[in-house]
Amino acid sequence: MTLSAILAKIHKKQQVHSPPERTSCFIGSGWYVEAMEELVQVIQALSRARTLDEITAIVRDAARNLTGADGASFVLRDHDQCYYADENAIEPLWKGKRFPMSACVSGWVMNHAQSVMIPDIYQDPRVPYEAYRPTFVKSMAMVPIRRNAPIGAIGNYWAKQHTATDEEIAVLQALADTTSVALQNVELYEDLQGKIDILQQQQVRINAQRDALDIFTRALAHDLKEPVRAMQSFTEMLREPGLPPEKSDEYLGFVQKAADRMGGLIQSVFLYTQLDDPSQLTKQEFLISDAVAAAQENLTRLIQEHHAVVTHDPLPRVTAGMPQLTQVFQNLIANAIQHGKENPTVHIAAEEKPDHWLFSVRDNGAGISPEYVEKIFLPFRRLTNQAANMGLGLSICKKVIELHGGSIWCKSAVEQGTTVFFTLPKATATMNETISSDTKNGAQDVPENLPLANILIVDDLESDIELTRVLLIQRAKLQCNLMVAHDADEALRILHAAEEAGEGIDLMLLDINMPGMDGFELIETLRKYRALRHVAVVMCTGSAYKKDERRAELLGAMGYMVKPPSLDKLKPMLNHIVTLRLDQQANVNRLLRVS
Repeated sequence: MTLSAILAKIHKKQQVHSPPERTSCFIGSGWYVEAMEELVQVIQALSRARTLDEITAIVRDAARNLTGADGASFVLRDHDQCYYADENAIEPLWKGKRFPMSACVSGWVMNHAQSVMIPDIYQDPRVPYEAYRPTFVKSMAMVPIRRNAPIGAIGNYWAKQHTATDEEIAVLQALADTTSVALQNVELYEDLQGKIDILQQQQVRINAQRDALDIFTRALAHDLKEPVRAMQSFTEMLREPGLPPEKSDEYLGFVQKAADRMGGLIQSVFLYTQLDDPSQLTKQEFLISDAVAAAQENLTRLIQEHHAVVTHDPLPRVTAGMPQLTQVFQNLIANAIQHGKENPTVHIAAEEKPDHWLFSVRDNGAGISPEYVEKIFLPFRRLTNQAANMGLGLSICKKVIELHGGSIWCKSAVEQGTTVFFTLPKATATMNETISSDTKNGAQDVPENLPLANILIVDDLESDIELTRVLLIQRAKLQCNLMVAHDADEALRILHAAEEAGEGIDLMLLDINMPGMDGFELIETLRKYRALRHVAVVMCTGSAYKKDERRAELLGAMGYMVKPPSLDKLKPMLNHIVTLRLDQQANVNRLLRVS
């Protein structure tokens, strides 16, 4: 039997057993017994309710029909107000309205945890007459929902003066008590559902991490072994006596290609696994054309070598992670060029949809066979044997786009080129485009006779120290006083000695992973010495972890540079160090101390 049928049956029986026939002593009363029997059906319906709306619908009808009243209201406590959540009445009452607890009878019932029976509303000081005057109400009864610390109330109203019997109050209170249990069940259910949702999210995360672990294992077991084996083999062959010079150059080329492939694969695996952590995604509003420009700049050498042409239509502003979107365009452009014909062309376009942007990256390449189109976004799925293809570029694109709430797919035909489509949600707000430009040190007037700055490299690997020296001093022609420390203890000795000599260290290029005290601990130690707090620190490390970068920033580092270092990477950081000035001339760069 449906709830509506149950309530209709109750109402019919109440008409037979009208209130005037009831006695104040309800033991053995036929009406009360039948009403309680029907209440059982209502209780069963409440036990199945899973939302507040379901409870409200059941209670508002049962409250009126069980007692034969002309109206009923379901009131919930909302802090210091009474919220009339719903009603069932012959005329409108106060559904959806709120009143102060002190200004309505339902508030009195909740504050005192007592039921109330009012035969004449105009004779009771607890009734706000003006609120009731426009209504049909002449008499009322109200009971609390939950007798200990009430959370609501159920009210009955009559259009004629009526004194509610003990039976009516008892039935109404039984309904209220059951409602209290139902509300608590809904709260527990919602809490349980929330925990289930969290567990499901954790399971998705675990599955993603398992996928990332599989990728890492695959890289270690196979893809990283191949370039290492090539490097070892050709290095041994280079040591053979009597090797012709042309063979030496050829073998060195093989070693270089293997090293490039190994470095690219490590970077790709790192990027892929990092995308499992949503906290790594920091969204900002920017023009997509800026991300495309950054991708093109990173691919300058590849574009020039293949005589490629990259064009784009006017592109919109989005709210997303700019580094991640730059990586997407970089991967898609590089993939198009590497698989393209002679003089490849790549065109990027955007189409506005109601709630998202549809982007396309189209090339004039050889196209993809239909059986491979659905597989190109799978990790390590390569369609050619080109060493430049790491097998993770498109997989990274897929992860990035899905992390932003979009989707990515491909359309292609053999000898007709390939188009990769992806979607991004629209920005929720539009900001005025701003162009910012850092003041370049080289564009400023440089006072004469400024001393060269003192730079201290702190790194435990001799190879990395030499690489830093070659890239900054020899190739970038950076003039400075360069010193080296192989661990944190040696660095502290050099720093203290320089201070005592009145020279001081102006800039420290600091590695993170070192034996004994690591780079972070060294920064913390520096801050303990008043004389060393002024030393500007730039992390120069192989770690690309965002957590390491954030920790360095919190510790006061002026910049974070991933190896190999370069003057181009260092220059923006130097702009923020007020004690240093970079004097850029035609063939030399001088790093000077200004104070």
